[in-house]
Amino acid sequence: MKQTTSSKDQQKGWQRKATAYDEISLPATSQAFAPLLDSIGTLRGLRVLELASGTGHLAEQAVARGATVVGVDIAPEMVEKARRRVPAGAEFFQGDGEELSFEEQSFQAVLCSFGFLHFAHPEQGLREAARVLKPGGCCAFTVWQAPEQGNEFFQLIMGAYRTRIKPEPGSPPSLFGLADPEVHRPMLSQAGFTDIHHQELEINWPLNGPETLFEFALKGGVRTRMLYEQQPAAIRQAIRKALISGAQSYLTAGKTAVPCPAVLVRARKP
Repeated sequence: MKQTTSSKDQQKGWQRKATAYDEISLPATSQAFAPLLDSIGTLRGLRVLELASGTGHLAEQAVARGATVVGVDIAPEMVEKARRRVPAGAEFFQGDGEELSFEEQSFQAVLCSFGFLHFAHPEQGLREAARVLKPGGCCAFTVWQAPEQGNEFFQLIMGAYRTRIKPEPGSPPSLFGLADPEVHRPMLSQAGFTDIHHQELEINWPLNGPETLFEFALKGGVRTRMLYEQQPAAIRQAIRKALISGAQSYLTAGKTAVPCPAVLVRARKP
């Protein structure tokens, strides 16, 4: 499951997006927080590791439920924002989720909210999650459902790119592939997990105006911005026009959000 962006590119991209993330992506991603935390069960007294912890919103909710959280994120600016958001009950560190510095069996749960889909090697991230989990501990993560599986938000975005850029960029398999049980089940099994479950989550991406999709492409996604900036002016203009038109079609129909379903995956370390 190769990715087109390296870890260094990801770090640079997420560092650049730290300021805009809460405004652009959080209204959608936060809809999965409660189900993700619920999947672990009672959090009170647990030591929880969050991978790709971002600006600390999920950690904040886990702490409110009684957990002690350690967050790891690749972008230093994200880490600083998380530390300011959650000054007690959580610690945040810059680090690579594929090379964790923690000792074996250090945590009782591992969480990752829409993070594994950005890993260059998500299978390695899952192996690391299993390594640092205590026996009986849970790993739970969320990923976006694929465009062809009813994700209208990413249908619009990927469609705007694919029809205007040759060769077709497609999307890295890991971006949506982890939502497929035929992908995540063997990956989790090979990492040492059992009792693997998944459920679909109904998420709707709020529309704040006709620029919503375009703003996400430039400010909410690392790959989409990189690809956009590589294009000549005429192609960039065509992509922007298509994304605005796509959002406007929903607004014209009286809709205030675009369906953007996700998948929640939970597994246990025996």
